[in-house]
Amino acid sequence: MLRYFTTSLIFLTKGWPINSLFLAFIKKAQMQGSQLCAIVLFLLCLSSSGPCLADPHEEVLKLLKQNLNDQAFVLVSEYLKDHPLDPQMRFWQGNLWVKKGEKGLAGEIFLRLTQDYPELSEPYNNLGILQFEAGEYQKAKSSFESALKVQPHYALAMENLADTYLLLSRTTMEQAQALDPQSKSSRNKLELINQLLLDWSKAQK
Repeated sequence: MLRYFTTSLIFLTKGWPINSLFLAFIKKAQMQGSQLCAIVLFLLCLSSSGPCLADPHEEVLKLLKQNLNDQAFVLVSEYLKDHPLDPQMRFWQGNLWVKKGEKGLAGEIFLRLTQDYPELSEPYNNLGILQFEAGEYQKAKSSFESALKVQPHYALAMENLADTYLLLSRTTMEQAQALDPQSKSSRNKLELINQLLLDWSKAQK
Protein backbone atom coordinates (compact mmCIF):
# COMPACT_ATOMS: atom_id res chain seq x y z
CA MET A 1 0.00 0.00 0.00
CA LEU A 2 0.93 3.67 0.19
CA ARG A 3 2.49 4.05 -3.23
CA TYR A 4 3.23 7.55 -4.46
CA PHE A 5 1.70 8.67 -7.73
CA THR A 6 4.37 10.14 -10.04
CA THR A 7 2.48 10.55 -13.27
CA SER A 8 3.61 12.78 -16.13
CA LEU A 9 2.15 16.18 -16.87
CA ILE A 10 -0.02 14.72 -19.62
CA PHE A 11 -1.87 12.47 -17.20
CA LEU A 12 -1.85 14.85 -14.26
CA THR A 13 -3.75 17.42 -16.32
CA LYS A 14 -5.83 14.94 -18.30
CA GLY A 15 -9.44 16.00 -18.50
CA TRP A 16 -8.83 19.57 -17.38
CA PRO A 17 -10.86 22.00 -19.52
CA ILE A 18 -8.68 24.90 -20.62
CA ASN A 19 -11.19 27.33 -19.11
CA SER A 20 -10.78 25.69 -15.70
CA LEU A 21 -7.03 26.01 -15.92
CA PHE A 22 -7.32 29.63 -16.94
CA LEU A 23 -9.62 30.48 -14.05
CA ALA A 24 -7.40 28.66 -11.59
CA PHE A 25 -4.32 30.57 -12.66
CA ILE A 26 -6.09 33.92 -12.69
CA LYS A 27 -7.53 33.32 -9.24
CA LYS A 28 -4.15 32.43 -7.73
CA ALA A 29 -1.90 34.79 -9.65
CA GLN A 30 -4.02 37.97 -9.83
CA MET A 31 -1.65 39.28 -12.48
CA GLN A 32 -2.07 41.94 -15.14
CA GLY A 33 -0.46 43.07 -18.39
CA SER A 34 2.50 41.10 -19.62
CA GLN A 35 2.28 38.62 -16.74
CA LEU A 36 -1.27 37.78 -17.72
CA CYS A 37 -0.13 37.26 -21.30
CA ALA A 38 2.51 34.88 -20.01
CA ILE A 39 -0.17 32.86 -18.24
CA VAL A 40 -2.24 32.67 -21.40
CA LEU A 41 0.83 31.48 -23.31
CA PHE A 42 1.47 28.87 -20.62
CA LEU A 43 -2.06 27.56 -20.95
CA LEU A 44 -1.89 27.45 -24.72
CA CYS A 45 1.30 25.43 -24.47
CA LEU A 46 -0.28 23.11 -21.92
CA SER A 47 -3.21 22.38 -24.21
CA SER A 48 -1.07 21.59 -27.23
CA SER A 49 1.61 19.09 -28.13
CA GLY A 50 4.07 21.82 -29.08
CA PRO A 51 7.63 22.01 -27.74
CA CYS A 52 7.23 25.23 -25.74
CA LEU A 53 6.38 23.45 -22.47
CA ALA A 54 7.42 19.90 -23.23
CA ASP A 55 11.19 20.16 -22.81
CA PRO A 56 11.62 20.82 -19.05
CA HIS A 57 8.85 18.45 -18.03
CA GLU A 58 10.04 15.69 -20.32
CA GLU A 59 13.58 16.14 -19.05
CA VAL A 60 12.46 15.81 -15.42
CA LEU A 61 10.44 12.73 -16.30
CA LYS A 62 13.47 11.15 -17.98
CA LEU A 63 15.61 11.84 -14.92
CA LEU A 64 12.98 10.35 -12.62
CA LYS A 65 12.73 7.21 -14.72
CA GLN A 66 16.52 6.85 -14.43
CA ASN A 67 16.38 7.44 -10.65
CA LEU A 68 18.54 10.53 -11.04
CA ASN A 69 16.62 12.22 -8.28
CA ASP A 70 19.18 14.84 -7.30
CA GLN A 71 19.42 16.10 -10.86
CA ALA A 72 15.66 16.07 -11.19
CA PHE A 73 15.31 18.05 -7.96
CA VAL A 74 17.67 20.75 -9.22
CA LEU A 75 15.81 21.03 -12.50
CA VAL A 76 12.42 21.16 -10.79
CA SER A 77 13.57 23.78 -8.29
CA GLU A 78 15.05 25.98 -11.00
CA TYR A 79 11.91 25.74 -13.11
CA LEU A 80 9.67 26.65 -10.18
CA LYS A 81 11.60 29.87 -9.61
CA ASP A 82 10.10 31.24 -12.82
CA HIS A 83 6.92 29.13 -12.87
CA PRO A 84 5.83 28.84 -9.22
CA LEU A 85 2.26 27.86 -10.11
CA ASP A 86 3.12 24.83 -12.21
CA PRO A 87 1.18 21.94 -10.60
CA GLN A 88 3.20 19.09 -12.10
CA MET A 89 6.58 20.49 -11.09
CA ARG A 90 5.28 21.19 -7.59
CA PHE A 91 3.95 17.65 -7.39
CA TRP A 92 7.29 16.23 -8.47
CA GLN A 93 9.07 18.45 -5.97
CA GLY A 94 6.90 17.01 -3.22
CA ASN A 95 7.75 13.46 -4.25
CA LEU A 96 11.43 14.32 -4.40
CA TRP A 97 11.30 15.81 -0.91
CA VAL A 98 9.89 12.48 0.24
CA LYS A 99 12.84 10.69 -1.34
CA LYS A 100 15.16 13.07 0.52
CA GLY A 101 13.45 12.21 3.80
CA GLU A 102 11.90 15.66 4.17
CA LYS A 103 8.33 14.51 4.58
CA GLY A 104 7.29 17.68 6.39
CA LEU A 105 8.22 19.80 3.37
CA ALA A 106 6.57 17.29 1.07
CA GLY A 107 3.38 17.41 3.10
CA GLU A 108 3.27 21.19 2.85
CA ILE A 109 3.55 21.00 -0.92
CA PHE A 110 0.83 18.37 -1.29
CA LEU A 111 -1.45 20.28 1.08
CA ARG A 112 -1.02 23.50 -0.90
CA LEU A 113 -1.69 21.62 -4.13
CA THR A 114 -4.98 20.31 -2.75
CA GLN A 115 -5.90 23.89 -1.89
CA ASP A 116 -4.75 25.43 -5.17
CA TYR A 117 -5.93 22.62 -7.44
CA PRO A 118 -8.73 20.70 -5.69
CA GLU A 119 -9.62 19.17 -9.07
CA LEU A 120 -6.47 17.01 -8.93
CA SER A 121 -6.73 13.71 -7.08
CA GLU A 122 -3.05 12.74 -6.87
CA PRO A 123 -1.96 15.37 -4.31
CA TYR A 124 -4.76 14.20 -1.99
CA ASN A 125 -3.46 10.64 -2.28
CA ASN A 126 0.13 11.55 -1.48
CA LEU A 127 -0.92 13.81 1.38
CA GLY A 128 -2.96 10.93 2.75
CA ILE A 129 0.06 8.65 2.59
CA LEU A 130 2.16 11.05 4.65
CA GLN A 131 -0.65 11.43 7.17
CA PHE A 132 -1.02 7.65 7.38
CA GLU A 133 2.70 7.19 7.97
CA ALA A 134 2.50 9.79 10.75
CA GLY A 135 -0.27 7.80 12.43
CA GLU A 136 -2.90 10.43 11.59
CA TYR A 137 -5.38 7.88 10.28
CA GLN A 138 -8.49 10.07 10.38
CA LYS A 139 -6.75 12.77 8.36
CA ALA A 140 -5.45 10.15 5.94
CA LYS A 141 -8.97 8.76 5.58
CA SER A 142 -10.26 12.22 4.73
CA SER A 143 -7.52 12.79 2.15
CA PHE A 144 -8.09 9.48 0.39
CA GLU A 145 -11.82 10.11 0.36
CA SER A 146 -11.20 13.52 -1.19
CA ALA A 147 -9.07 11.91 -3.89
CA LEU A 148 -11.92 9.52 -4.68
CA LYS A 149 -14.46 12.32 -4.81
CA VAL A 150 -12.38 13.89 -7.55
CA GLN A 151 -11.62 10.61 -9.30
CA PRO A 152 -14.04 7.85 -8.18
CA HIS A 153 -12.18 5.10 -10.06
CA TYR A 154 -8.74 6.01 -8.67
CA ALA A 155 -7.73 2.46 -7.70
CA LEU A 156 -4.57 3.46 -5.83
CA ALA A 157 -6.40 5.88 -3.54
CA MET A 158 -9.12 3.28 -3.04
CA GLU A 159 -6.57 0.68 -1.95
CA ASN A 160 -4.92 3.16 0.41
CA LEU A 161 -8.29 4.06 1.88
CA ALA A 162 -9.06 0.38 2.49
CA ASP A 163 -5.76 -0.04 4.34
CA THR A 164 -6.57 3.03 6.41
CA TYR A 165 -9.95 1.56 7.33
CA LEU A 166 -8.14 -1.56 8.51
CA LEU A 167 -5.82 0.40 10.79
CA LEU A 168 -8.73 2.45 12.11
CA SER A 169 -10.61 -0.77 12.75
CA ARG A 170 -7.76 -2.11 14.88
CA THR A 171 -7.48 1.13 16.83
CA THR A 172 -11.20 1.18 17.54
CA MET A 173 -11.22 -2.50 18.50
CA GLU A 174 -8.31 -1.94 20.89
CA GLN A 175 -10.29 0.81 22.56
CA ALA A 176 -13.31 -1.49 22.86
CA GLN A 177 -11.13 -4.21 24.38
CA ALA A 178 -9.66 -1.76 26.87
CA LEU A 179 -13.14 -0.67 27.95
CA ASP A 180 -14.35 -4.25 28.31
CA PRO A 181 -11.37 -6.61 28.84
CA GLN A 182 -13.68 -9.56 29.44
CA SER A 183 -15.29 -9.31 26.01
CA LYS A 184 -14.44 -12.42 24.00
CA SER A 185 -15.99 -10.88 20.89
CA SER A 186 -13.71 -7.86 20.78
CA ARG A 187 -10.67 -9.98 21.70
CA ASN A 188 -11.35 -12.47 18.89
CA LYS A 189 -11.94 -9.72 16.36
CA LEU A 190 -8.76 -7.95 17.42
CA GLU A 191 -6.78 -11.16 16.98
CA LEU A 192 -8.21 -11.59 13.48
CA ILE A 193 -7.35 -8.02 12.54
CA ASN A 194 -3.81 -8.36 13.88
CA GLN A 195 -3.33 -11.60 11.98
CA LEU A 196 -4.58 -9.94 8.81
CA LEU A 197 -2.17 -7.06 9.31
CA LEU A 198 0.68 -9.49 9.93
CA ASP A 199 -0.12 -11.36 6.72
CA TRP A 200 -0.36 -8.06 4.87
CA SER A 201 3.01 -6.95 6.23
CA LYS A 202 4.64 -10.18 5.06
CA ALA A 203 3.09 -9.77 1.61
CA GLN A 204 4.74 -6.34 1.24
CA LYS A 205 8.24 -7.76 1.64
